[in-house]
Amino acid sequence: MATIEKRTDSTGAITYRVKVRLRGHPQESASFRRLTDAKRWSSQTESALREGRYFKTSESQKHNLGDAIKRYQQEMLPELKDPKHPLLHLNWWNKEIGGTPLADLRPSTIAECRDKLKRTPSDYGKHKGKPRSAATVNRYLASLSPVLSAAVMEWEWMDSNPCKKVKRGKEPSGRVRFLSPTERTALLAACAEMHDTPELNVIVLIAVITGARRGEIMGLRWRHVDISRGRLILEDTKNGENRSVPLVGPALRALTNWGKVRPLDSNELVFPGRGERNKSNPLDFEKAWHEVLGRAGVTNFRFHDLRHTAASYLAMNGAGLREIGDILGHKTLAMVQRYSHLCDDHKQATMERMALAEFGDIG
Repeated sequence: MATIEKRTDSTGAITYRVKVRLRGHPQESASFRRLTDAKRWSSQTESALREGRYFKTSESQKHNLGDAIKRYQQEMLPELKDPKHPLLHLNWWNKEIGGTPLADLRPSTIAECRDKLKRTPSDYGKHKGKPRSAATVNRYLASLSPVLSAAVMEWEWMDSNPCKKVKRGKEPSGRVRFLSPTERTALLAACAEMHDTPELNVIVLIAVITGARRGEIMGLRWRHVDISRGRLILEDTKNGENRSVPLVGPALRALTNWGKVRPLDSNELVFPGRGERNKSNPLDFEKAWHEVLGRAGVTNFRFHDLRHTAASYLAMNGAGLREIGDILGHKTLAMVQRYSHLCDDHKQATMERMALAEFGDIG
C-alpha cells in the first residue's frame, strides 16, 4: 500500500512524501517536487517490490553515479578499442551529476544534462567553443548508457537503465565525401613527401584501397599481414567480428616495402609510436595528416572519408552493395545504401553499352 503526503516548508516550497508499505518488506519512502513523479515512483516501487526486483534499500542507495562510472572505467573501459572519447564523456557526466544516488537517477535528470550539452559549447578539441551537434550529444548519452546497463545487469545496483528512456537528437543523414581523381593524386603526392612520417603514405593507401577504418589499420600487427597472399586480417572490428580484406595494388607494394625497413616481429604493431616509451601504442599521425591535407589543398575532408572514397570507387567500378558491405565489414545493407546511386549509375552505363552493342540504332 502506498500513501502520498503533501508538505510545505518554511519557504513555501511544496514537496510530496511517498511511503510504500508491503508485507514482508521494509517501508520505502522518497520525496518529490512534482506529484506526477511521486505517483510514478509509488507505482513502480510497489510493482518492483512485489516482483522481487527492487534494489533501492540496498545497492542503489549505497552507490551514486560516480561510483558506477569509476567501476566502469576500471573494469570495462580498458577493453574498448578506443576509450579516449568515452572517457572524456564519462568525466563530464561525473562532474555534472556524479553525486546523484542511483536510486534517484531518473530519465528527467539525464534529459536536463542532455539539454545543457546542447546549450553549452564544446570545451575541447577542434570544435572548442562551437555548439555541440546532435551527433555529439548523442555520443555523450551513448557513453553513459553502458555504465548504467552494467549497473543493472552485472552489478545489480539498479533495476532499470534510465538512459534508455531519454530521447536522442535527430542526426543528419551520413555524408559521402570522397576524393576526386585530382584530389587523390595531390593527396598521395603530399603523403609521399612526408619524410618525417613515411608511414602516413602506407596508412593512407591502405585506407583508400581497402576501406579499413582508422582503428583497424592502426591496430594491425605483423601477424595480421599476409604479404604472399595479399591479405589483411582485421581483428576486433567495430561490428565485433574478424574479417579478411584483400590487399592489392599500391597498398600491397607500399606495405611490402614498409616491412623491409622494420623488424618483422609478428606481435609488433605495423605502425608503432615513436620512441621506446611509445612503441607499444599506435602512431599518432594527426598533425601529419592535417599537414598533408593543407599541402594537397584538400578541404572538408576527414580521415574516415578515405573509407567513403574506397566504397565509392568500388561502386563506380561495378561492385554491388552486398560486395561493398562485405569488404567494409557492414552486417546490414542499410549502412551502404548511401552508395546505391553510384551503383545505379554504373548499372545504367552497363545497360547502355549492352543496348548499343546488341541492338545498335534499332528504333
